[in-house]
Amino acid sequence: MKYKKPALLVLSTSLLWGCASVQPSTPVQAEEAVSHAEGQLEATAEPTRDPIAEAVEQLVQVPEPPTRDFPVETFYSLLVAELAGNRGRYDIELGNYIQEAHRTRDTNVTARATRIARYLSANQATLNTARLWVELEPDNVEALYILATELAEDGQLLDAMKQSERLLELGSTPIFQNIAARSGQVTDTQREALLINFDRLLADYPDDLQLLVGKSLLLQQQGKPEEALSEVRKALAIRNDDVPSVVLEARLMYELDQPKQALTRLSTLLGENPNNRRLRIQYARMLANVDLEKALEQFQILVQQTPKDADLRLALALVATQLGDTDVAKESFKRLLELGEQTDSAHFHLGQIDAEAGNSDAALDHFEQVQQGPDFLPALGETLGILVGRGDVAHAQAHMRTVRSRFSSDTEQFYLLEAQILARHQHLDLAEALLTEALTLHPVSTDLLYSRAMINEQRDMIELTESDLRTIIKYQPNNPMALNALGYTLADRTNRYEEAYHLISQAMNIDPQDPAIIDSMGWVQYRLGNYQEAVLRLREAMAAFPDHEIAAHLGEVLWVMGQTKEARKVWAEGLELRPDSDVIQGVMRRLEAGL
Repeated sequence: MKYKKPALLVLSTSLLWGCASVQPSTPVQAEEAVSHAEGQLEATAEPTRDPIAEAVEQLVQVPEPPTRDFPVETFYSLLVAELAGNRGRYDIELGNYIQEAHRTRDTNVTARATRIARYLSANQATLNTARLWVELEPDNVEALYILATELAEDGQLLDAMKQSERLLELGSTPIFQNIAARSGQVTDTQREALLINFDRLLADYPDDLQLLVGKSLLLQQQGKPEEALSEVRKALAIRNDDVPSVVLEARLMYELDQPKQALTRLSTLLGENPNNRRLRIQYARMLANVDLEKALEQFQILVQQTPKDADLRLALALVATQLGDTDVAKESFKRLLELGEQTDSAHFHLGQIDAEAGNSDAALDHFEQVQQGPDFLPALGETLGILVGRGDVAHAQAHMRTVRSRFSSDTEQFYLLEAQILARHQHLDLAEALLTEALTLHPVSTDLLYSRAMINEQRDMIELTESDLRTIIKYQPNNPMALNALGYTLADRTNRYEEAYHLISQAMNIDPQDPAIIDSMGWVQYRLGNYQEAVLRLREAMAAFPDHEIAAHLGEVLWVMGQTKEARKVWAEGLELRPDSDVIQGVMRRLEAGL
């Protein structure tokens, strides 16, 4: 009986891309190895076909490999690996193959280890075994391609360039475009080094599309869109319908404030290639910034083409939500729940739709199913808003105590959120007490101190407001938000105008472009009687950030200066921004001014 291929399973390239057949020292040892290996693995499920083997065999037909004598321990280790793969224990399969790749330095074992690692998305293992594979077979294009790709994914872009250049020399497909696309994560210096390499290669390969498009991507990342556009058009001059080149050209035109031309270019090529998914995605994304209805049409086509693509279905649902098309949005979000994909986003947005429709119980049910992640805190805020809004404050507070106990490392943000919701519904005393409790746990939290200061200002507790803001400034002397808040409070609620001016000036020196600080400076100048300077500052703030509170301030100063017609115009503009603005209405009542 020969043991090149044990009867139990095929341990050779015919199973996957190239593990050499093995020969233990004696038949008895082989039989014992098979028996012992089976005993080491869980046999609760019937052995199944290794999906790694199935995936690979669909791609390539591999000739029968040469046999090679291995020590019995290697045979045993690889046999265990194959049994493990058949039973879904890919951790054992991968671990054994990596071990034997380094122990035997056999090209077929190393290749199989690399392929298994890549199939399992074990990036570091793939990188390590691919390095060994290239060392053993320097001209193997598959090994070079995998190594280049893994180096690029690991951020080692200059090393990836070397492997990709070798692929180009061997007449295979390089990954220059992939490398350039990842350059957004590196420094400008590293990107310049990449550009030098691209220019060097372009001198020898001036018509290589990957090099031209890659250089264009690098220039875009360097903030040189005009040069990038020039470079990608060189690629289009060689091949006018190259999709990556067209997509990049459109993005660059959009970046250079040429959206109409960009959309026309994409639309034309899409008409010639209606099934090109990448083109349609780029077209839909650009439309989402200028024409939501047309964007919705494109996302609907994309979803019809690939109905199980969760990201595209989510994009469709979000665009429909923005358009107010709740039927399409709900259908798409519910489909995501059926697919078991993007479920947190689906529950969150379905909850918002139900809340807006007045179905608060249904909304709560959705919000409470959102798990920890980017949608968790917004969903929690919505839950609190519903409960507090309908007067169930005790339930809301009990719910938050449960949340804080579950996620004890994030209690600060949960306290802040609860206090914000309570204050929004005018439960100011409860909000202040809650923040005081939070500060016993986080005594130096400037966020908690600032939040309590603002709530105390609403409670007319100006001394307490000042105390908390001065504590923040003690901890952080150059905190512009605290300096500005204290300065504005003193200017608005006391007659300590000079002190307020000094604090706001400090804040402006630190952050001169902040509209809130500019507004405060205008307000304190008004309090000091410097009306012209006040109007100048308030106009500047309103232009930078149109806001109903700034409109209230500017309108008041104009009214006091006798420019009543313009004051009314400014207030009207502010009410368009916030029709229910208590600030503007309060100023108009105080000044006995009507629109």
